[in-house]
Amino acid sequence: MLQRLIAAGLLAALAQPAHAADDADTALYGGIGLRLGTGGLGIDYTYGINRYVDVRAGYYFGSIDTTAEEDDIEYDAELEFSALSAMVDIKPFKGGFRISAGIHAPPELALYADGMDEYEVGDRRYTGDLVLDGKADLGSAAPYLGLGWGGTTNDRGLGVSFDIGVIFAKSPDVSLDVTGRACDSTADPCDPDGASGFDVSGSDPRAQQFQADKEQEVRNLEEDAKDFDLWPVLMIGLHYRF
Repeated sequence: MLQRLIAAGLLAALAQPAHAADDADTALYGGIGLRLGTGGLGIDYTYGINRYVDVRAGYYFGSIDTTAEEDDIEYDAELEFSALSAMVDIKPFKGGFRISAGIHAPPELALYADGMDEYEVGDRRYTGDLVLDGKADLGSAAPYLGLGWGGTTNDRGLGVSFDIGVIFAKSPDVSLDVTGRACDSTADPCDPDGASGFDVSGSDPRAQQFQADKEQEVRNLEEDAKDFDLWPVLMIGLHYRF
């Protein structure tokens, strides 16, 4: 579907004379813009092929701090944006309304947790001084499809734009590193600094069991993060068209 929209837009571009004389007062060659929203903070350049098609490229960056909970573990979470984008804007009515299709990378989700006395990891509970550091990778590039208004090259000067769409990311790939000492308190209270304690990254059989539980925790996180593969985009922008 995405390829068909892009192809249709390019065919429309070839069928129209670029910046024809009768459109000389409004046909523009380009513009720069700032956009802010769930796709990050971005700057882009738009080039008008003709009254029906624009192409644009941009870079999006920034971060959003939030929290996430899984198995009674509250993670400090950070959505990190750092991506290039490339779009074709099809303007079926030769105005501000457009259908946008192209490539836009989703954010990466960083997870961090510490300072808790007890952690549920997989199907067991562990007492200890642990640090959990992880990431959810949604891929470096993904298809984007959306609708927008404004920011096209069919007007001059300053203007605003609005975008709503979806980034079709891959299923999340979660990695999780855990460090510190712990003991298995699933059945009874224990002391991680006593005889029942162990280094979770060591070779002790109890540590190997912890690592198996950690892999279950990773699968739980991936299951909870699977909705991120359809990343919603809502953006507002400010543009100068010349």
